[in-house]
Amino acid sequence: MSYDARETSQAAGRPVELYRFALGTQRWTYTSSQSAVVHQHETYAPAAIRRSGIEQGNEINRAGMEITLPRDTPLAALFISAPPEGVVSVTIYRFHAGDAETIVLWKGRIGSARLAGSELALKCEPVASSLKRIGLRARYQLICRHPLYSVSCGAIRDHHRVIGTIYAVDGSTVQVAAAASQPDGYFVAGILVTDEASRMIIGHTGVTLTLVAPMPSLVVGMAVRLYAGCDHSPGACRDRFNNLDNYGGFPYIPSKNPFSGDAIV
Repeated sequence: MSYDARETSQAAGRPVELYRFALGTQRWTYTSSQSAVVHQHETYAPAAIRRSGIEQGNEINRAGMEITLPRDTPLAALFISAPPEGVVSVTIYRFHAGDAETIVLWKGRIGSARLAGSELALKCEPVASSLKRIGLRARYQLICRHPLYSVSCGAIRDHHRVIGTIYAVDGSTVQVAAAASQPDGYFVAGILVTDEASRMIIGHTGVTLTLVAPMPSLVVGMAVRLYAGCDHSPGACRDRFNNLDNYGGFPYIPSKNPFSGDAIV
């Protein structure tokens, strides 16, 4: 029987769902089945996972879904201390036991997470919702409007990279000997990157770096990559990155607003 035939039948349907979560190169795969399932060379582990119904309507932004799974799953570790750096995509596959046909039932991304007791609740939005959003617009502001290392910024991230090894971790405070190779504050608003995750750096003094939130995966002896930060001022753009031609701010905006209604004379 085909998938549609089983899905619409009164008694032949035996649905199984596969949940695939992805962040960069990391993958977490779970299934509603009582036994493991292999799909496209990936193994989906059995889990007490459930979801809300799929809504259909004219408002794409309201057609979200809530997925609930146990708090002790590896995926939940991403959300215990702070939101992950990056977008976690969600793909739900569905098939019927005994049938080879598998469909993509739903695809989207995790918008927020809530830990409640022994469960993790994930609020997800469909992938089409991003098409309804207003795109970013240039802002007339004093400091640079470009995200650091973006295409519009033009600074090359690898040219401002320092490779080091962690020798102490205490919550959101990390010590990396290589950080002392640059003056204090050099890595503020930059990022610390491992093979698994990344965190923004909000403090830098000598070998000590303060992260915006703890990284549970950090351990002593782990290799990390540190990237310089920027305060989006003309001075930092010129002196640290030699990138003033791409500066996206307007530092010479008159301090008096001609649209405030006051006399300009």
